[in-house]
Amino acid sequence: MIATQLLKPEQNIIVHRHPLNFYESPSWFTTELLRHVRLSGVIGEPCVGHGAIASLLQAWPYTTRVWTNDIDPNKTADYYYDATQKESWEQLPEADWICTNPPYADQAAPIIRNAFSKARVGVASFLLTSFLEPCDDRAVFLQEHPPSLVLIMPRYCFRKDKKGKRWATDNITISCFVWDKRTTQQRIIIRPVNRIIGFYKTPDKAIRQDSVLSIVRAIGNGEFSTNY
Repeated sequence: MIATQLLKPEQNIIVHRHPLNFYESPSWFTTELLRHVRLSGVIGEPCVGHGAIASLLQAWPYTTRVWTNDIDPNKTADYYYDATQKESWEQLPEADWICTNPPYADQAAPIIRNAFSKARVGVASFLLTSFLEPCDDRAVFLQEHPPSLVLIMPRYCFRKDKKGKRWATDNITISCFVWDKRTTQQRIIIRPVNRIIGFYKTPDKAIRQDSVLSIVRAIGNGEFSTNY
């Protein structure tokens, strides 16, 4: 996988958050999801970024079609709508699944609510594990629609620290939240580092895209079990 090049700040200059809270997903987020959930049909990616998720979904053998959206007109996408706005989703195509890694600030909850309303089958999204906290912007949604699956992942370093010297993790790890409308079952699955195919800790250690695509195809062919 090709990692996004981070800006290299000059000495003693503080690194601010990335514009539009954009941080590229590591490939193993998506491959680990696909080991546990067989996404299929038309899949929408409303926060496509540089295509880290969408490129793998396009190679997934059970995908019919992938449509993409991003609020940033400088990104390559099919559509350019603000996914936090309900009206934007009225302009987007139908989808069986929505799969995305949205901004984690106050944009996450409205995007998930909109995605859940849009998806015919379900939503799979990478979010801070603290998304389970019943805050005002999502308490009612979580009460009415608790996730059917939460895959709790190891911590990943999306960016450098404030001085730009070391790779840093968030204060809480990321989980993959799945809302499958076909089931009332609820599960929590812990995924240690040694159980994740193609794991890497920092963007500069990302594995090659052709290797990731091989992993996607192998998972689709049933060559990797969830207990690997």
